[in-house]
Amino acid sequence: TPILNGLISEEEWASAILYTEDEAPLAALYFGLDTGRLYLRLDSTQPWDQVADELFIYITVPRATSSNSFSRYGRTSAPKTVLGIAATHEMRVDLETGAALLSQAAEGEAWSTVGPLEQVGLAPSALEIGIPFGLLGDLEPGDRLGLVAVLSRQGRDVTTAPSAGPMEIVLPDLGQTRVLLEVIDPQRDDHGPGSYIYPTDRVFQPQVFDLKRFIVGQDEHNLVFKFELHGPIVNVWDSPLGLSVQALDVYIDVDGQAGSGARTLLPGRNAALAPEDAWDYVIWVEGWTQGLYAPDANGDPQKLDVTLKVIVDPAQRAVTIRVPKEAIGEDPENWGYVGLVLSQEGFPSPGVWRIRDVLPQPAQWRFGGGPEGVTNYPHIIDLAWPEGGQPSQEEILSAYTPSGEADLAALSPDLFAILPLLRIP
Repeated sequence: TPILNGLISEEEWASAILYTEDEAPLAALYFGLDTGRLYLRLDSTQPWDQVADELFIYITVPRATSSNSFSRYGRTSAPKTVLGIAATHEMRVDLETGAALLSQAAEGEAWSTVGPLEQVGLAPSALEIGIPFGLLGDLEPGDRLGLVAVLSRQGRDVTTAPSAGPMEIVLPDLGQTRVLLEVIDPQRDDHGPGSYIYPTDRVFQPQVFDLKRFIVGQDEHNLVFKFELHGPIVNVWDSPLGLSVQALDVYIDVDGQAGSGARTLLPGRNAALAPEDAWDYVIWVEGWTQGLYAPDANGDPQKLDVTLKVIVDPAQRAVTIRVPKEAIGEDPENWGYVGLVLSQEGFPSPGVWRIRDVLPQPAQWRFGGGPEGVTNYPHIIDLAWPEGGQPSQEEILSAYTPSGEADLAALSPDLFAILPLLRIP
């Protein structure tokens, strides 16, 4: 956490995210977080008194009731300053005195003053500022904030930053999740039943599907699921979520009753659950598709009108998924869970919901190691299952009745590999 006194210390900002600017007068923009505040630092190429007399920082936060499209001066001055975000809050800093005010958007592109900001450090060519999260509304991990900085002189805007467009900040999990279940998965078991081999293209880096840890938890409003991987998370195909090659499933049994829920997993997974473990909800997350599903009366998965919050953290090699408790219920300690790591496929085989096939021999875009003449073997690369668990992952995923049936939807769930549930001790 930086000390905001205008005495710029690179060590204090070493863990912050840095945006550099090619266009003067702003040279760099840093941001960081702790459990209570958002911290910003802006560096100028010249002393402030040669550049501007005011600095404005505009932020958009979810669930705010009003927003503005223009900067404070940009609506009436020429050329107009369109922020590129629906700004819900404004921080206005006097670059002579360091005094800062927080305002929130009002109707008619107006601003309503909230009050002063106390944590401001002003240097001749740099500014540090801390904004308490509580002043920005009811924020949660996974919320996406947009940010734009504007320098102004004598009531006219001089420049905006970042020059490439608004900054996006995804609020991380800052330790407010209570862990209910933690599974330490064996390393280098990203081979399904033991025989699967990665595709040959270099985007499939070693251990990108190798689960390290699977966590089930909760905070005040959400169920939380976290997948940590041994291999890197690289957005090689530029998905909007930041996740490319991996796909993740979480199946939830809330009642433990036979005849309730669905036994067969989502299409293409080629696995099932025991009758008493049938799933009532499934979370499916990949770079282009995220959703919560429940089975209809026929057992077919139907997407629910629920928004998931997904945080992809390449630095920690982790994906965190938040599901509103109101969508599922309030008793997660008595439920059963299955967590899967799969491979996302944008051009799947017919009837398969966007996961990659396994063939007898590996190819550029296909796994190898599947059996010849069989169609119902699992397409699961890593199952969340503890080290030393009995039976082992390899045994679980090998225990199916081989079939050559082309229409897998016509097969009984009992012909697929039956996955056991994880339960909270």
